Amino acid sequence: MTKTMRRVEDTKAYKGRVLWLFTKYQLLSKTILALLMYPIYHILVQFLLNSSGRTVFSSGDFISFLLSFNGIGLLLITLVMMVIFIGLDVNSFILMSALIKEGRIEVTARQMIWVSLQSLKHFLSPAGLLMMVYISLIFPLIRLGITISPMKDFQIPNFITSVIYANPLYLTLYSLVLIFLTYLSYRFIFTFHYMLIMGKSTKESFKSSAQLTKKYGFSFLKSLLKKSLMKGFMVILPLAMLFIILLGLTFWLVNADDLESTRFLLFFLLLALSEVVAVFMFLLIPLFILSITELFYDYNEKEGKTISLVFPIKASRWAPDIEHKIRLRTKSFLAVFVLVLVGMNALLSAIFTLHFESLFKTNTQMAVIAHRAGGDLGAENTIDGILEAIKEKVDWTEIDIQRTKDGAYVLNHDGDFKRVAGNPRTSNQLTLAEVKKLRVKNSFDPNKPSQPIPTIEEVVEVSKGKIGLFIELKGQTADEKMADDMVELIKNERIEQEAVLLSLDYNLITYIEQTYPEIQTGYLYYFAVGETKDLLGDYLIMEEREAIPEKVAELKSYGKKVIVWTVNTDESVDRFTSSEVDGIITDYVRKVKQGIKDQDNRSDIDIIIDAIFGT
Repeated sequence: MTKTMRRVEDTKAYKGRVLWLFTKYQLLSKTILALLMYPIYHILVQFLLNSSGRTVFSSGDFISFLLSFNGIGLLLITLVMMVIFIGLDVNSFILMSALIKEGRIEVTARQMIWVSLQSLKHFLSPAGLLMMVYISLIFPLIRLGITISPMKDFQIPNFITSVIYANPLYLTLYSLVLIFLTYLSYRFIFTFHYMLIMGKSTKESFKSSAQLTKKYGFSFLKSLLKKSLMKGFMVILPLAMLFIILLGLTFWLVNADDLESTRFLLFFLLLALSEVVAVFMFLLIPLFILSITELFYDYNEKEGKTISLVFPIKASRWAPDIEHKIRLRTKSFLAVFVLVLVGMNALLSAIFTLHFESLFKTNTQMAVIAHRAGGDLGAENTIDGILEAIKEKVDWTEIDIQRTKDGAYVLNHDGDFKRVAGNPRTSNQLTLAEVKKLRVKNSFDPNKPSQPIPTIEEVVEVSKGKIGLFIELKGQTADEKMADDMVELIKNERIEQEAVLLSLDYNLITYIEQTYPEIQTGYLYYFAVGETKDLLGDYLIMEEREAIPEKVAELKSYGKKVIVWTVNTDESVDRFTSSEVDGIITDYVRKVKQGIKDQDNRSDIDIIIDAIFGT
């Protein structure tokens, strides 16, 4: 790179132009995604579902749908959309970064949208598509820098990671896999650059990237960190100054004796702060990719290779000798944008202040459900755990039942008894007498004595009239016979209002709903696509990542009772005790009960922060 070009890059006007180019592109591309791509994708998904005779599929019944003609169509449409998202979110930033590196930054955001879509032709091969899928799924999974917007929540659910973290072998294997995937991502980090900037094939790009990263090794990581921090500070410093100004204004204006004014100004400040954070996040990924691209050029120049963007883009060079002024049109746009934003913030703050009590009053009547009998109060799936939950005045106990070899129903969660009782056999390989010889160790407190495995009849005897039962039909023996037998037990004991039959198998829930509509059911799931409100079940029991406020509100508006599982971390407890869910399944009963109690003691600023930023 020439000294002249370095001087050009150091000018404030040049840096400002770069940030403005990224900002305009982000605004335009995200508007296209929000107003065009996402709605089209949703319409296509719903069309495929409706034409298959259903409106929704979920974790409990997705295999049969995905193997159908419509399901294959959905997978293909999803692949196409993922490729387009990558074109708009990754390819475009690489190409813009190359233009910036070459000083050709006189280009419009609209041109870059078209160029990014054109760039997708480089990936129309099996290897290219496979790489697209890798970028879409693996990067969010291992939480690396680049995440494609629609795939940002594609991560291992907490109920699985909790099992992994609790088992040293699983944790070791999981860590090794993450390290390996991270290493692969690092070694092939320049693959897109070779394909898009130099026009190489996918195979050649993989090979070239591996060679370059191997040679420069840790110096690349150090340089990337340094460049990223420098560019980050370029954005953070002015935003931090803006935040300090807003904070100072708030302290100056807020009258502690005027509750409504305090609430209004807190809303206004935190809305502005959220927008400041959004701007930073808006620019974070493009600046990170710009740092990688700069290193791509630098290292190739060290290798004696002249890099020049071969992708045809109509872009003019920045003229360093000309005084660059912000156009009137740009000034007008920014002025109008800021005024509209301030006006919207003021309007929202006024609405939130006027309706504060009704909008932000949390559901402190939510039920607490002890996971696997008593959670951490006793050994899992035992009478001891249930009795401790009753002492704690817990609303419900969630238990798992399986059928023995001789037709009895006993409590157990896993496929066998190895983890809890040291016996590797399954429930249907043992008789009730054999099961009764086993003892369940207390994994929360190993010093406490092991407990016998109870039958469902013994559970009903100690819980009837004292605590509700969430009975999950579990494992290989969970079938229609189990459902029939449980319904018979519930009716004989007259506990229809104290018992709910749960299952991860949607077909089993459908069977109970259609055959025994008078019996309460709960469908357990960790993802759902389509019209979730159409799912059968009196209770919809969703995994943490699925329980976002919008889905909870929608399901409750249709009369569903919404339960979230399994809420164990401090972050999750804070999040869901201040939400509108109807109940929380947890291993830490006392922690959740305290969290619900604490909601009544939250200050206005706590409530407002939760409302704007989430817990």
